[in-house]
Amino acid sequence: MARLIAVSIDCRNEEVRRTFESIVSRRLHYLIAKGQGTGAVDMLLLELDEFRPQHTFDRVRQLLSAAPELEIFLTASRMDPQLLLEAFRVGVKEFLPQPLTRQEVEPALARFEERFSGKAASLELQAGRVIAVLGVRGGVGASTVATNLAVSVQQVQPREPVALIDLDIHGGDLGLFLDVPVAQGLTHLINDISRLDETILRSSLVRHSSGLHFLASGCEAYDDWKLAPGTMMRVMTLLRSFHQHVFVDCGHILDPSIREVMDGADQILVVTTLSLPAIRRTKRLLDVLGQARYPVGKVELLVNRYEKDQQDFLEETETMLNLQIAGLIPNDYGSASEAIQYGKPLTVMAAKTSIGQWYLREVGRLIGESTEGTVQSSKGSVKNLSFLGRCLSSLGGGVGRKQSTVSQ
Repeated sequence: MARLIAVSIDCRNEEVRRTFESIVSRRLHYLIAKGQGTGAVDMLLLELDEFRPQHTFDRVRQLLSAAPELEIFLTASRMDPQLLLEAFRVGVKEFLPQPLTRQEVEPALARFEERFSGKAASLELQAGRVIAVLGVRGGVGASTVATNLAVSVQQVQPREPVALIDLDIHGGDLGLFLDVPVAQGLTHLINDISRLDETILRSSLVRHSSGLHFLASGCEAYDDWKLAPGTMMRVMTLLRSFHQHVFVDCGHILDPSIREVMDGADQILVVTTLSLPAIRRTKRLLDVLGQARYPVGKVELLVNRYEKDQQDFLEETETMLNLQIAGLIPNDYGSASEAIQYGKPLTVMAAKTSIGQWYLREVGRLIGESTEGTVQSSKGSVKNLSFLGRCLSSLGGGVGRKQSTVSQ
């Protein structure tokens, strides 16, 4: 499955409810909604009112009128052929006789998944792309990279909606990077993720002056928050449905929610620096990501705070990692620190510096607005395409994609 499947159950018969929950919970990517809410679910198991069947059919019509993509499974202890025919006419997809059995439910779920996959694949073609930014350790500047990439894309392409998520549930600070209020965020959404829909999610987004939509983590330092499985899958799916680009600051801790984001992301940008401790962590992290068997080119490595006199060390690092580094972000720690202090992106606070120009140049090529200039590779050859152009080729005009050598 490409994303989480939310299921609601509306049954008076507790045995039917328990049996269906037991069968569904054994399958991957399913989430049982609390209560009987149907606002944001993909499937509803509805029990027929056998004394007033037309009342049930009227409700089916209302539900499908409000949510045409909803699939309704009908269950009853008895059903004559005429009523069953009418049920299918009003839009019921599956009928499950009571008592429920695995032999009846499993094939119905398999048919549903086949239909769902077809719809999800169609939506996937229209959805925006998710870019996960992951630091190899704390302090390498992953949050700075994620924030400035997202803001730079929004600045260069102001008519395309861009989102940035702070996924540091151990105390995210991206609100300070952007100087925006963050009264609520992810933690506000997780009480019942199955009820999360576009309206609720939009209400939690904060708009930056650049036009960027920001979703805070909602966590303070030392809070003990854990996101339920499927939370980030659902959040990303919704954000992708109305944003062209979704950047996720994943911090540097590989907890389950971060792995969920990386599995669902179109691109993973790993941020490191050319220091021995960071390179050691980089090697280990790339080994872990290699075990996930992501498609070739999904994982790209960026070196932050790069100095020109590190050329030899850079070449040694590429040899050791067996990976060509995709991007070299110039070192300007003073400008980066000042930008954070004032809550301004580098392309605003330090637009004329080498680091500010780096972000503007790279995202300009990313979306096809600029093709001037070239970037020197660590081997001395000239690459006409920026690393972002390679990472996110489908977004730009005629931008090619580099093949990563991360072991798969």
